[in-house]
Amino acid sequence: MTGYQIGILFHLIGVILFFSGAAVAGVVATAATGRRKPSDIAAILGLARPGAVMLAIGGVILLLAGFYLAGKIHGYGQHWLEASIILFVVALIAGAWGGRRSRRTREYAVALAERGQGDEAVLRTMLADRLTWALHWASVALAVLVLVLMVWKPGA
Repeated sequence: MTGYQIGILFHLIGVILFFSGAAVAGVVATAATGRRKPSDIAAILGLARPGAVMLAIGGVILLLAGFYLAGKIHGYGQHWLEASIILFVVALIAGAWGGRRSRRTREYAVALAERGQGDEAVLRTMLADRLTWALHWASVALAVLVLVLMVWKPGA
């Protein structure tokens, strides 16, 4: 196996982990909105952690392998690659902001379920927060756009 093939393998592993983690986090967040009991909401939102870890590990592997591959194929300086890196970083930032907001929602649900601290109406509002959902969807859309750029490679 050549270095290039190993780079491609790890790049694909990173892509799979990244999008799998995003899917887990998205499914969990969506499932939580359909629950009534704060304890159920807290438990379901707690399942997003493994998805977030997969997403983060996948993102790091993807970036490292991608930089390695770009060096192998003399890809630095190509506009599609530069745009992909920028969009990927923006996707990570948007996802992190959305994830931080979702973590606060989970923590609020835990406090409400375990200690009775809080208000269920506030929890419902947090679950339906438009900014949180916009950040999550923006992150997904940008990541898909990066995938399109990686496959299409306009100008290459």
